[in-house]
Amino acid sequence: MYDTQYIFKQVRKILFVFLLCILVWQQWSTFSAHQDQFLAPVEFTRNNYGNDYISQYGKRFEEARNFFTKPTILQYVGEANEDPSSGTFHYYLAQYYLAPNIVLNRNTVCDAIIYNLYNSKQVDIATNFHLNNGWHIAKNFNNGIIILSK
Repeated sequence: MYDTQYIFKQVRKILFVFLLCILVWQQWSTFSAHQDQFLAPVEFTRNNYGNDYISQYGKRFEEARNFFTKPTILQYVGEANEDPSSGTFHYYLAQYYLAPNIVLNRNTVCDAIIYNLYNSKQVDIATNFHLNNGWHIAKNFNNGIIILSK
């Protein structure tokens, strides 16, 4: 008669091979269903390049990047009531798209202030701290990007 440990080892081997066959079958069926997309990545990229959220978001900064003739230190101001994670995400995207300008997220001595207002799109002139303390609107790009200077 067989030992119970030997039987359990054999059952585990059979189950492992069975699960492996199921995984291979699942991968093959997924590949077969989407084979045309797997085999045409160049066409897929050509049709979808630049349509993602980050690329669309970055197109707002093209004019602002060209607005500065030399690298500038900018103070970044985002939306007033945004959650911290999306605020940080938008700040990093602004740094990326405005390079080689230096974009800082704190009160420092700076050449200009950039407002990144993707929801409200405008600055309230009557209640804005910077506009009431010696800053003026240097350029409003009418897409939520506003540059202030002294």
